[in-house]
Amino acid sequence: MGELVLNVLPYGLAAAAAAPIVAVVTALILARSKRPLLSAWVFTAGAAALDVAFAAVLLVAANASGAFEGGGSEGGAIVDVVLGAVFLAIGIRAVFSSESPDQRASQRERIERAAAGGLRGMLITGIVAQVINIDALTVFTGAIKEAAEADVSTPQAVVALGIALAVMLIPYYLPAVLYALSPRRSAPVLGEMSDWLLDHSRMLEIVVGIGFGAIFLTKGIASL
Repeated sequence: MGELVLNVLPYGLAAAAAAPIVAVVTALILARSKRPLLSAWVFTAGAAALDVAFAAVLLVAANASGAFEGGGSEGGAIVDVVLGAVFLAIGIRAVFSSESPDQRASQRERIERAAAGGLRGMLITGIVAQVINIDALTVFTGAIKEAAEADVSTPQAVVALGIALAVMLIPYYLPAVLYALSPRRSAPVLGEMSDWLLDHSRMLEIVVGIGFGAIFLTKGIASL
């Protein structure tokens, strides 16, 4: 069980790093909503619901097909190679892309509109945010692969994946935690964090993409 948790954590961290911009959405929800904390947690719950459904479907399919039977299976190595390729593609694309001030302003406007809905809208926005950040959901397949390969009971696999999911969703709920600790003091911190993430989103994509791409490719190729 402990070994499985250690194996799935890197995937949770990589998935969180792949979607830092959602922290901006949560921060704006906290700033604009009439029920800030409840709205932020409903937003997070929407993303979590999609992740749980995605993990359940993949685990059932993996168990039915036997694709990951035995630790260190070729199927698991292929998953790591694919994840590495996805991250490298994200990083390389960011290297050769550029974003104008108008595009950044448009992105912020879209985020502000998404943050202004009611509770039902927050739930849907959480689901949509996770779909848009499909690279984070893709990375989470690595954690599911580790759980499918591991020689542990189903409850232990569920607990390990739950821990990975909690790490993966840090960008969604961390602003809410800071707000709960101190609503008044967190406001300027969350505002500065949002501005920094929006201004440095391209740099983050390059670092995360190339860094995690190299890690997963190396791991996958070494296991083939």
